[in-house]
Amino acid sequence: MQARSMSLFTTLAAVAAALLLAATLAAPAPMDAQPISLRLHTHVPPAAASFKSLQWWAHKVEAETGGRLKIQLFGSNQLGGKAEDIYDQVRNGVVDIGWTLPGYNAAVFPATSAFELPFIGGEAAIVSQALDAYARKWGKAEWSAVHPIVFHAPGVSVLHMKTRPIETLADLKGLKIRTSSPISSATLAALGAIPVPIPRLRIAEALARDIVDGAVAPWSIALEFRTIETAKFHTETYVHGPTLVMVMNKNSYAKLPADLKKVIDANSGRWLAKEFGMKWANGDARGRSKAIMLKHPVATLSGQEEARWRWAAQPVYDNWIKEIDARGLPGKQMVEDAERLVAKFKAAAK
Repeated sequence: MQARSMSLFTTLAAVAAALLLAATLAAPAPMDAQPISLRLHTHVPPAAASFKSLQWWAHKVEAETGGRLKIQLFGSNQLGGKAEDIYDQVRNGVVDIGWTLPGYNAAVFPATSAFELPFIGGEAAIVSQALDAYARKWGKAEWSAVHPIVFHAPGVSVLHMKTRPIETLADLKGLKIRTSSPISSATLAALGAIPVPIPRLRIAEALARDIVDGAVAPWSIALEFRTIETAKFHTETYVHGPTLVMVMNKNSYAKLPADLKKVIDANSGRWLAKEFGMKWANGDARGRSKAIMLKHPVATLSGQEEARWRWAAQPVYDNWIKEIDARGLPGKQMVEDAERLVAKFKAAAK
């Protein structure tokens, strides 16, 4: 009798366990299993090539998390503020992720600005990798308030001129050129031009109304803001290249489960810098093709002429090093390291 009771008890226990398991499987997922939504804010419009790169990144991250992470993209400052406010919005937790130009807040990121110095630039994929490695080494303190995802850079900078081409240093003398940052302004002034700070949205208008004679902007940016159509002559140089960055709010990153952090980390850093650089180069190619289609002359500086420009721009380096030294950092060593990294990744690409 006791054996039969034990058998009945065992059977009932097994049935109860099976029912409990079925109920658990059928129950709604707990709230913490809902997708985590992150907001990514930038100043560039959704039609921009750089915005499409951000879309590609967001979709890749979402796919690798199995949909557990959702990234909402907002372009054209849809969430408020101006381009220069994006960094503070991320730092203060107004948004989770931001893509912007450190040059908009130049005083906050002096170390990173080394890659804005004239003629540091090169091919976008090469310089992007060098910048990401450099910024994580020398810019660690100035980026400590956020979680950096990637640093990257555009390729060739272009002088887009309305009425005449630029082929020699003398051609720049006294011309009003739209500029985008303090280092860009200092460089143009050293080369004999008159720098005029103007937001990117107004470049074409400024050219059309003769407020400026020309503008410095990468091909892809010039394409997005109709600068190529408004200008008539284009000269490719490495006179100035902005730095670009995608950062995440520290708390937004810290609150992620460990496996989702791994996905973000796997889609960050040097690999992503190279990928963004290659995508930027594709955008630049479309911009250059537009100028060719319009039958605009596209010039490049000869080696001898570029040497003259480099010599004229040397005071920009000297002043940058002096300012960085005053902050307790080794300015000359940082410039040399930036140049070494560019050379390193250039050699690796061959």
